[in-house]
Amino acid sequence: MEHNPEGKQKFDPIKILGQVLTYARHIRLMMLMGAVGICAGLVVYLYSVPTYQAKSLVAMRTYYTAMKGTGMPDEMGGISINSRTFLRGFPSRLIQLGAAKRLGLVGERATFEEVLTHVPNVTVSLFDASHVEVTVYAFDPEVVTSFAQAMVEEYQDHQQKSWLEFRDRALERYAIQVRDLEQKVADTMEEMTAMERDQRLTEISIEQQSLLEIPKDLVTTKEKLARMDGIRQIMAKFEDVAPPGAKTDSGDLSPEQTLTLLSLLSGFEKESDVQVGDVIQTNLPGTSTIRPSPAKSRIVVEPSKVEGLDSWRDLEKQKRLLEDQLTEAAKTYLPDHEIMRNLRAQYEEVQRSLMTEVRVMREKFNLEYSRLEEKLSVLESRIPEYQNVTEKLGKSSLAFSNIENAQSMWDSARETLAKSLASITFNKDFDWVELAFQGHISVRDKIPVSPSKSKIAMISLLLAVAGAVGVPTVLNLLSTSANTVHQLEDTTGLLGLGIVPLASKDYIEEVHRSPAQGATVPNYLLECFRVIRSNICLNPNQHQRSQVILITSSRPQEGKTTQAANLAWAFHSMGERTLLIDCDLRRGRVHLLLGLDNTNGMTGLLPGNLGVPESIQRTGLELFDAIPRGPVVAGTTEILCQDRFAKLIAHFREHYDRIILDTPPVLGLSETSSLQRVVDGTVIVVRAEKTSRKDVLDAVNLLKKSGAYIFGFVLNAVDLSKASNYYNYYYYSAPYYDQFEPDNAPARAGKASEAWR
Repeated sequence: MEHNPEGKQKFDPIKILGQVLTYARHIRLMMLMGAVGICAGLVVYLYSVPTYQAKSLVAMRTYYTAMKGTGMPDEMGGISINSRTFLRGFPSRLIQLGAAKRLGLVGERATFEEVLTHVPNVTVSLFDASHVEVTVYAFDPEVVTSFAQAMVEEYQDHQQKSWLEFRDRALERYAIQVRDLEQKVADTMEEMTAMERDQRLTEISIEQQSLLEIPKDLVTTKEKLARMDGIRQIMAKFEDVAPPGAKTDSGDLSPEQTLTLLSLLSGFEKESDVQVGDVIQTNLPGTSTIRPSPAKSRIVVEPSKVEGLDSWRDLEKQKRLLEDQLTEAAKTYLPDHEIMRNLRAQYEEVQRSLMTEVRVMREKFNLEYSRLEEKLSVLESRIPEYQNVTEKLGKSSLAFSNIENAQSMWDSARETLAKSLASITFNKDFDWVELAFQGHISVRDKIPVSPSKSKIAMISLLLAVAGAVGVPTVLNLLSTSANTVHQLEDTTGLLGLGIVPLASKDYIEEVHRSPAQGATVPNYLLECFRVIRSNICLNPNQHQRSQVILITSSRPQEGKTTQAANLAWAFHSMGERTLLIDCDLRRGRVHLLLGLDNTNGMTGLLPGNLGVPESIQRTGLELFDAIPRGPVVAGTTEILCQDRFAKLIAHFREHYDRIILDTPPVLGLSETSSLQRVVDGTVIVVRAEKTSRKDVLDAVNLLKKSGAYIFGFVLNAVDLSKASNYYNYYYYSAPYYDQFEPDNAPARAGKASEAWR
């Protein structure tokens, strides 16, 4: 798929065809997997035992115990829960083993595994509401036609035998349980009689009924006493405010206090239960004083203590009327006038009557209070008795209730057992399925159903196709190596500068010699490096510079040194003054590739042991110079990261148009990352089908963290003999160029004969 300027994907048939051609490299494996699938089908067909099939119809009628309250009959021809149970039980191992014994297929002591050697499979399924379909697979044509009927006969006999065993065991079990229940019922009855006798339940219940009113009376009495205590506090307050030396009786109360007391005490007059002639224990020694004396005495209630002269409300009305009359008469008569004296006498008489009412009501109030105190004391003394009787009755009732429940449970269980015993006796508690063999629906006793030629052929074909396509697909998916330029561009996001086809070591190392010097390099190899050179020039860094170019790879053995030398030749061939510097001070091999003396080189130049002119060597090509590695000297790799090397590069920039640096791999070594500050950009060499994409991506990320500008990558050693690569990179291939070369030009190089760096 390609991206158009609007960002939408469009169909790319060339790319898809290239992906399809990647399977061509697995052509042998695909052919092998296809052959394996076909052979597997042949083996299955040759060594499979013929299997025959017969489908039979069996009529089914189910009898089962009726469900209470549902109205369902005892006999039912349709599908039921018992029918589903039958579908699991009918083709069981036990029934199949019995049928095999009936037909003489196995001996009496045989196991189900022996049955499988004759009848490998039996399936039973519902055909309709009253029929089941039995499908039998057997290795013998005669067995396949008779096995279903033998299963029906075996199931009927097994059902009859199971019923007899079930009935005998059930009758024996029920008889034992009935005897046990009868004994339990008798024991429970004796226990109930003994408990009722020993616990005196009747006497305790009657006693508890007589005590039920005690808690209620206790609460009522306490509440009434609390209200009366409030009134007593008010009366005590009236006496506390009486003048010093005055008597503490009702005659010392003011008219307002008198009316207040009458109003308060009248509320208890109707609630009082004190009657004339009652004997009450009181702390009042026959007087009407409000404050009780500590001495206790018992008095007889007299009429004068509880019965007043008149209703105090009528007296109070008369008092107000006389007060109004006195007020009006005072306006007319003098105080000593007879009318005034008569009115005052009547007023005093009414006042005395009110005082008498107050004394009587107070006396009655005090008597009621004493009576309630006495009643409260009696009730509180009887509370423990009430609690003991209630607790004893509760425990006894609970125990008796448990015994009654047990008795009811035993009675119910005995009744249920009796019904079950009667049911099993009359064959009503056992599910029964009646079967009748109806004949065969279809029989294949001549042509076996297995092995099927068409199925085996189809399966063999599917296995062959799946193996031929699936295994290469899995290998492609599991492959982590860099195979194509598009793949690497998608992975790294970098530009693919070009490819270098796989060629022999002799050819690839002669690219740096021009044809005029006698090189035998095919023209297509030369053109590959020219393409790389052009792409570098067309993609300068942010400062529009590509003068100093660093050549590296993610791992060793990817061909970066050869690429560096050949790229230097490419820049030299277009007339630029070019310098190739071997910065791999550990294993650099530029001197071997160019045939230079390695005595003087970077290891002498960096420490200052050599001058620049002594370290630069001519390659035999005009405008193409090189600085080899020099002898390996410990510690010189650190100088690459110092200002000394940066000053050398700055000096070389003034004298050369293009400077190529051959550096160590990125992963595992630090020099390449440190050199990014002195170069204009980096080219990463990736060996096709060898270098993993993860290594390339890790190297790119490491370089970017060092601030590197990456021109792109070169896919090296692409095998154009493979169909997928040949299709993708046709214009890089030898035939494309050979058509413009003379007949005696060297043929296209084959695969590399040995590993090279």
